[in-house]
This record gives sequence, C-alpha cells and structure tokens, in this order.
Amino acid sequence: MKKKTSTVQPIKMKRILSLFILGFAFLSSSAQTYESFIEQGLAAAQEQHYDEAIEHFRQALKLSPEDIRNALTYANIAHIQELQGEHMKALESYDMALGITPLNVPILQAQAALLMTLGNYGKALHCYTKILDVAPNNLDALLNRAYIYQQQRNYQSAKTDYERLLTLKPDHYAALLGVAILFQNANKPQEAISRLTLLISQYPEKAELYSIRAEIEAEGKQPELAIMDLDKAIALEPENKNMILTRAYIHLREGHKRLAKQDFQRAIQLGVPRGQLKEELKQCK
Repeated sequence: MKKKTSTVQPIKMKRILSLFILGFAFLSSSAQTYESFIEQGLAAAQEQHYDEAIEHFRQALKLSPEDIRNALTYANIAHIQELQGEHMKALESYDMALGITPLNVPILQAQAALLMTLGNYGKALHCYTKILDVAPNNLDALLNRAYIYQQQRNYQSAKTDYERLLTLKPDHYAALLGVAILFQNANKPQEAISRLTLLISQYPEKAELYSIRAEIEAEGKQPELAIMDLDKAIALEPENKNMILTRAYIHLREGHKRLAKQDFQRAIQLGVPRGQLKEELKQCK
C-alpha cells in the first residue's frame, strides 16, 4: 500500500512566454539600447534559442547594472535556466532579481514553485510567507503554504491557511481536498471520509477522490468498500497504474489471487517493471 496521501498541487509556473511578454510593459522608450537587447533576448527565447537569449539579457545587465528593470531581466534568465534544467543557477538568478525587488510577488511565486519542485519546502515556506505578508489574500500562496505545513505535520497551521482560503473562495476544489487529506493525516478517518463523500457528490468524475477514500477505507479494515471505490476510480482512469496496484495489493491481502494477478499484470502492461512485482506474482499462484 502506498503512503497516506498529501496531495495538494503546488502552483505551476507561468509559461516563460507570459513573463517575457510582461517584460515589455516595464520597458520604456527612453532606454532604446537597453530595450534592444531585451527585445533580442525575448525573440531568441520565443524561438527556444535559450543560450542566445541569456546572452542578450546579460548584455542588457552590463549596459545598465543599476536599472530597476533588471529584476525582470534576471527573472527571465531564471525561467530559461529552469527550462534548461539548470535549477541551482535559476535559484541564484531569482535571488538576484529579488535583491532588486524583494517583494515582487510574481518573482517570489516563481522561485517558490521551483523550490517546491526541488523539495526544498523550508525555503519555499519562507517565500510563500513573504508573499502573504504583501498579499494576504493570495490563494496560491495560501494553498501551497498549507501543503508545506501538512508535509511538516503542522496540521493546525495548515488548517488555518485552508480555512482562510475557503473563506475567500468557498468552492476551491484543491483546498477542499486538502482539508479532507488533512483529517486523514491527522488520524481522523471518519471526518476525512465525510469530507471526501461530500466532494464526490460535487465532483463525481474525479477519480482521485474515490482513490483517496479507498486508501482510508483499506486502512480502516474495510476492504470491500475500498475495492468498490477503486473500481470506480479505475473506471474513470483505466490507465492509472497506481490505482491498479493499490487494488491489486488489497485483492492479494484478501486472498483474491486471480484478481490480484490480473491487476499486477495490467500494471506491468502500463509500464511497471515486471521485476518490481516478482514476489507479488509468486504470491498469486
């Protein structure tokens, strides 16, 4: 069985092109040469000539090192470095950008999203807290900070952020799901199931809701209910190998060897290495 769920999706970074286009709004015609370097960098980035784009941006930085617009230029460089997989360099570039405009919310959000991707929740938490100091009603920051608090088992702080978010937007799906998972992780399974059941009534097409409820039911020694929920989840997402594996393990534990074998074989067809399930398949004989 997999670990308890703690899934509230972190925010996704805006596409790099969005930030590039935003860059034009900060460029004034009073610095034409600076602007020309930036425009060349934007054009190169749009063509995915990333090294060339970075070089143009760096030329702009050299030309006017004290320009406040360099915050956006460093942020553009950071986005490109992310696309190139140069995550540590990207973090350094975000730091340079925030050194110029330390309370720039879009740049803080971009850096926080990268930190979340890298699993550096401590620094990401600091970024989201800074965002909320400036913009207390920022939904993405509230959601992601609540997620981090859950990872740290700081359930009361997570609950506070979720409640704040739901006060601002009562139908926020990710926050409602986060609250249900919060109760699951805080060992309050009945409250978690109640929340999930309500969500399922509102979002009957969401396979993850049935899957998460099945996890709780399996943990609560209710395998029949868990299998029913997994049947529904897999019907909605028939190629979800994680859900299929979860059902396979429940079948195996309950002595349903034929059904377990079918699920394990299906998981292998979907890409799970056969060697990883060698022992499980033996148990199905």
